[in-house]
Amino acid sequence: MNKLLFLATVLFSFLSMAQEKENISSHNKETIVTDPSKGANSYKRWTVFPKKEKEVRQIVLNLTFECPDGMRCADWDYVDHIIVRPKNDTTSYEIARMLTPYGGRFQDDWKFQWKVDLTDFSPILRDSVEVDYIHMGYEDNKTRGWKVTTDFEFTYGTPVAEVLAIHKIYDGNYSYGDKNDPIENHLTPVTIVPQENMVFSKVKVQQTGHGMDANGCGEFCDKYREIVFNGTVVDAKQLWTECGDNPLYPQAGTWIFDRANWCPGYLLQPDEVLIHPKNRDPFNVELNMEPYETEKPSAKELLVAYVIEYGKVTAQNDVALVEIVSPSTEDIHSRKNPTGGLAVIRLKNNGKNPLKTVQIKYSLEGEKEKKFLWKGNLPFGETALLSLPEAVFSPQKTANFTVELSRPNGKKDGFKGDNRKTSVYSRPHILPQDIILHFNSNKKANENYYSITNALGEVVFKRDSTALMPSTAYIDTLHLKKGSYTLRLDDTAGDGLEFWFKARAGRGSIKLLDTLGQALKHFKSDFGSSIIYNFAVVPGHAYDLDNEASIAMFPSRTPGPITVEYFSNTAATVQVSIVQQENEAVVLEEHIYHNFKKGSFTYDLSYLPKMRYYLKVVVDGKELFKNRIRLKE
Repeated sequence: MNKLLFLATVLFSFLSMAQEKENISSHNKETIVTDPSKGANSYKRWTVFPKKEKEVRQIVLNLTFECPDGMRCADWDYVDHIIVRPKNDTTSYEIARMLTPYGGRFQDDWKFQWKVDLTDFSPILRDSVEVDYIHMGYEDNKTRGWKVTTDFEFTYGTPVAEVLAIHKIYDGNYSYGDKNDPIENHLTPVTIVPQENMVFSKVKVQQTGHGMDANGCGEFCDKYREIVFNGTVVDAKQLWTECGDNPLYPQAGTWIFDRANWCPGYLLQPDEVLIHPKNRDPFNVELNMEPYETEKPSAKELLVAYVIEYGKVTAQNDVALVEIVSPSTEDIHSRKNPTGGLAVIRLKNNGKNPLKTVQIKYSLEGEKEKKFLWKGNLPFGETALLSLPEAVFSPQKTANFTVELSRPNGKKDGFKGDNRKTSVYSRPHILPQDIILHFNSNKKANENYYSITNALGEVVFKRDSTALMPSTAYIDTLHLKKGSYTLRLDDTAGDGLEFWFKARAGRGSIKLLDTLGQALKHFKSDFGSSIIYNFAVVPGHAYDLDNEASIAMFPSRTPGPITVEYFSNTAATVQVSIVQQENEAVVLEEHIYHNFKKGSFTYDLSYLPKMRYYLKVVVDGKELFKNRIRLKE
């Protein structure tokens, strides 16, 4: 073969395997605030998406929140909508829903990113589209808000299956529990007349519960919802989300409270169910809510649902690497990272045939590649979360970690462009062989248990809840062998070792020290359901210290007295200030401590008016801590 022709063939093959991507932003670092006069503020931006002729494999929305310039992060858990209106189309589509976090304690440099798959909306995210970011709520819009970026990440290539039609079947804020206006009157069966070449369809639902009646409905009540296809229930779900393991923590408000299919600081992940109408006959789809009535109804079910028709599945055998969960530096996986243990990935079967085997290669940059043959039985459209069999650890502080899938069912992959991903490995802390585990229980010690396990999941140390007494210090000196480990502390109530709303439970703490009493790792006590801390022991290697000062304040809801605890490995000038929440330039108290390393202080603020304040701690000129104080009667 001609050398030039050979090189061109190799280059074409390489390009065909690579993912061609494009990022399109409708809102770029845009300041979003409320309109208190209406309860909703609309930010409409015309955006040019790819042309209809361009084949799209996948669309992912990366949604980033930051504190706005010159303002502080907003306070409340409002519902935000991202709605698109294609040019010359009278229909609007809610493609994503964001539940905003309680931002009252975030520092000015805070930032967080979420993501959701929007591939189902590929036909309407084309050419000129009006993208409307609607921010709900009534809070002050002069001093607080969000800086928002909506980044649409397009991956080009052959679709898994062609989207033929999108039918919006429900869209409303429906009363729930009202016998005079039952939700069943609105969620009536919808008949779909399919396209001639329809092969399968998908029911896609975005639903969150809001409002507060005597039973806590709809925000704080656990109800089920059914998806009905041609009179048969094909899916049933409890509309309930546990919030104590939210990767965005701690927040200022009641972020740990479980809610009706959402949490504060959460980009909603839609519910999706595949359905297979026969003979392309017209078919019915219906949503049913759990029967419920109450005397004074105020609950609302905020719901939009679509039926999406698809043509034939393009490939018989096609596997995709959806994400690398660990090692990863992505915000949404921050509770499990960094890690020196087993890598965790999510794969998806995009092929018509059930996925029963796939070859997996994975490696850290500069190290020998490892191989693994996965076996299972994954139907089309389903995903699987799996741990790779060997621990991933490198003494490098950061390195690229690459995973590549191949040979689904022992066959050629139908689309190789989504088989390979690279994440950033961040080395876990290296600790000495001898460590001191210092645990102080709160008044609800029976809710806690903690352990240290090795990379294989074997327990090397543990304390069960039955072995813990309230308000007691437990100090254990441990000698560990070389290897990767995980310290895990669980709280069965999901409210951590402290939570402002449950001040009567007191405050506990946990930290790791070396034998000299220096901090190896401080942990936040307001952690919700669990702390997961991965670390490594490498004899002879210099170990890491946690040299960032640990600062805590408790309680934050108080009639007056508060206590500030401070612990640092190095002495510094520490300034503690009490300021007004609405005007931080107004300083009520200021205390300066020179050459200070550790200790606690108690301040009595009962003389101040019953309102909200901030306690701020500045160390050597840098603000390291800020928390809200709620003075109560």
